[in-house]
Amino acid sequence: MSDNTQTLFQFTRDGFLPTEAAGNPWGELTGGGPVAGLLTRAVERSLPDGELSLARMTFDLMRPVPRREVAVDTRTLRSGKRLHVVEAELTCEGRPLTRATFQALRPTELDGRDQRTEPPFPGPDGIPDGSLIPPELGLRWGVHDVVDVRWVDDQSSPDASRLWMRMPVPLLPDEELSPLVHTATLVDCVSAASPVGELFGPWINTDITCYLHRRPAGDWLGMEIRRSVETNGIGLARARLFDRQGAVGTAQEAVLVNDLG
Repeated sequence: MSDNTQTLFQFTRDGFLPTEAAGNPWGELTGGGPVAGLLTRAVERSLPDGELSLARMTFDLMRPVPRREVAVDTRTLRSGKRLHVVEAELTCEGRPLTRATFQALRPTELDGRDQRTEPPFPGPDGIPDGSLIPPELGLRWGVHDVVDVRWVDDQSSPDASRLWMRMPVPLLPDEELSPLVHTATLVDCVSAASPVGELFGPWINTDITCYLHRRPAGDWLGMEIRRSVETNGIGLARARLFDRQGAVGTAQEAVLVNDLG
C-alpha cells in the first residue's frame, strides 16, 4: 500500500489515471466500481438540466481496465422532454473497455396516493466497521480495502447479506462525490458482498445495472443482497438499495464463477 489513496483517479492532460486506491484484487487492474463512477460523473455533467433524474445505469464490463491512462466520451442518443438517453465509453489507448447506457427521466409530482411503504432497513449507526473482503485471503490491496463497510448480516447469512457502504475518498482531486456518482462507484460491490451459499469459488461480475426511483442522498449506501448460481457457473446477484431515507432502487449483476471445485 502506498500513500496514493487520496483519490481514485488523477487528472492527466488527456484523461484520467487510476490510482492504487482504485485497484481490484486480481492484479494491476482498475476496479469496476471506480470505472462506473468515472463514467457516471461524465454523464451527470452532460445532462442538459438539473431536473432530469438518472433512473437507469447499465455498465458492460467488456474488458479488464489496466492501471493506465483512460479516456471517457459521452454521446446523447435521445434528448426529449421527459426521456434523455446517453451512451458513455471508457477507452485505453483507443481501445473500448467499458460501455454504459444511461436513461434520465423528468420527474412528475404526484399526490402520493400510490406511494408504498418499504419495510425498515437498519441504519449504519452503531454497527462496527468491517471489511468487504477478509484480509486473511491475502488479495492485492485496492478499492475493496478503501471502502468503509458495516455489516448488518454478513455473507454467511442463509437468506440475504445486508450491509452499509461508504466511499471515504473522492473520485478526483478537489471534487466532492455526488450522491449519484457515490452510488455508481459502490454498486459494483453487490457481487462481492453477496451471500456465499453452497456454490463457492472465485467469481466476477461482468456487468452492472442499477435502477433508481429517486435520487440517492447522504454518504452511506445500504444493500440487501441475494445471489443465485447454477451448476453451469452462471448466476445473478441482485440487491435492494437504501439510503437513510429508505429504499432508493435496485441493482443486478451477471455473475461468472471461475471454479466450482
